[in-house]
Parts: sequence; structure tokens; C-alpha cells
Amino acid sequence: MESVSREEALEVLADQPVAHLGIVVDDIPYVTPMSFVLNRDRILFRTMAGKKLDGIRANPTVCIETADYNPETGDWVSVIVRGTARLVDDPATRQELIALIYDKYEKVMGSPLSGGGGLMPLGGTPYVIEVPIDEISGMSSGRGIQVRTKPGRL
Repeated sequence: MESVSREEALEVLADQPVAHLGIVVDDIPYVTPMSFVLNRDRILFRTMAGKKLDGIRANPTVCIETADYNPETGDWVSVIVRGTARLVDDPATRQELIALIYDKYEKVMGSPLSGGGGLMPLGGTPYVIEVPIDEISGMSSGRGIQVRTKPGRL
């Protein structure tokens, strides 16, 4: 395995459609998949009321992981972010997240245009979470290893 640069880790993070959020709820680790956007050295995502939001409010230190895997070669890159999550109340940031989500997931979600030409709310989700990137690291399967012995190869 090899470390990847911060720039490569940010590229992988920006390109992946799903990440996993790790939090601690009542002293028990909890990991859940999420859609997200990378924006100016921060990760933004939305959530409904529930375990994820309750856990973030109780202990805002979070870990976010995503990975890129090539099934043809067995090559992989994994990225881990650590940060302190916070609830976003600023209407401009909330609207920015909606626009960024539509841009990133447009092929999955369809057109974001409503009758008035503005962005439709995303399922009425009332909570936006921001995680500034305090630490980011990444590892890859490495180079120069034969495909059959490469980690991550199925």
C-alpha cells in the first residue's frame, strides 16, 4: 500500500457518489452511507432528524470514508477525513448545498428545475451539516504489484 497526496485524496473524495459517515452514538460506533458534496475544504450533506443528527449533536467529532475501486485491475484508493460537524443555519449555505447536490447527482435525480426555474427543495430535508476537513489521508493499493496479489482484488 502507498499513501496518496492530499490533492489526490481530495480528487477521489470529490468524485465518489457515496461516502460513509462514522460517529459515536451512546458510546457505540455507528457508520452510515451518505450522499455528499465537497466544497472548499469542507464536506456538506443533508439529513433528517434521527440517529445521525442526534449523534452529531451529542459528539460532533466525525470520520468520513470513501473509496474508489477498479474491478478490472483490483486497484483501489481509500480516503479518510476527520472533522468536527456542525449544523448549518445560514440560508445561503443551505441553498448552495441544494445546488451542489443537484449538480453532482443530476443524472440520478433528473432536472432540478421547477416551474419557476428555481431549485426545488430536496425532499423537505430541514438539516444541513458541514464538516470542515481537519485531517485528510488516503491509501492506495500501490503500484508495481502483480494484479493477482494486489490488495482489494476479489
